[in-house]
Amino acid sequence: MKVGLGLKKSAYTPEAYAYKKYLEDLKFDVQMVDEISVSPDNDINLYFMGFRPRFLDKKTTAIEIHEYQSLSTPPAPRLKDYLKKTINRIPGGRIFLNSSVHSRLGFSDSAPYIFRDMGVDESLFQAPSQDPLYDIVYSGSVGGRVGLVEELKRLAALGYKLLIVGTVEQSVREEFARLKNVFFAGRVAREELPELYRQCRAGLNYTPDLYPFNVQTSTKTLEYLASGLSVLSNKYLWSENFSQRNGYDFIWLDGVTSYIDFGEFKAISSTSKNIRDYSWFNVLEQSGFAHFLMNVRTNG
Repeated sequence: MKVGLGLKKSAYTPEAYAYKKYLEDLKFDVQMVDEISVSPDNDINLYFMGFRPRFLDKKTTAIEIHEYQSLSTPPAPRLKDYLKKTINRIPGGRIFLNSSVHSRLGFSDSAPYIFRDMGVDESLFQAPSQDPLYDIVYSGSVGGRVGLVEELKRLAALGYKLLIVGTVEQSVREEFARLKNVFFAGRVAREELPELYRQCRAGLNYTPDLYPFNVQTSTKTLEYLASGLSVLSNKYLWSENFSQRNGYDFIWLDGVTSYIDFGEFKAISSTSKNIRDYSWFNVLEQSGFAHFLMNVRTNG
């Protein structure tokens, strides 16, 4: 079966790389390109949504699958979600991050769907360094996360050595210019993440307790756990539910008021859910991803 994966130029889409490897291991023929370049002759073309209006129809024999990995963010998130529901074409099937995304979008047609949570690259399952260079790593977007910059400053003022991985605006960098214990790695290739994580004691998850951010899976938290790091997090709906449900012991930021040795804390204990359950292979197996694609093709 020929499957096209249509990427958006500006989006970070680790699941697409996981799909490609998983499907190619199953002998699927996979094309992963910019979404405007996917072949109309594929059996299935999967798009990461987004808007894909009905009136942009073009000649194609490929069955479409639409993936919704997140809900719309401000400004006007409810309007954006309403437009996705009303103007997007009806695909052969849909993939949703979880039941919250599915229920919020509220599609009323009969297109089949599955839930597929976020996963972790195999290369991130590792043991941390015995002599790490940094106390805390923060990986991901900094802009738009209300309160994050202030929290990073607070942790730096407590004496923690911070590594920030990802694109950071120059104006934000300048706010930390005088601090000797804050380091910026910039945006890095996915292959570089394991070694950067390995050089840290703990990973920081900071997510505003605002809908829809607070119901979406924190991929960075899964990556930190896979890399054997302690996890610092603010308390919000997903982080509290996730830690309680799986038995992970997070260090809650509201209790961090001085410098502590993260070596004394282990997020994963003998009673915790096996973090390998969140490998991309296991996530895709559990979701029935390949079976879903074959069913959509058969019934399309």
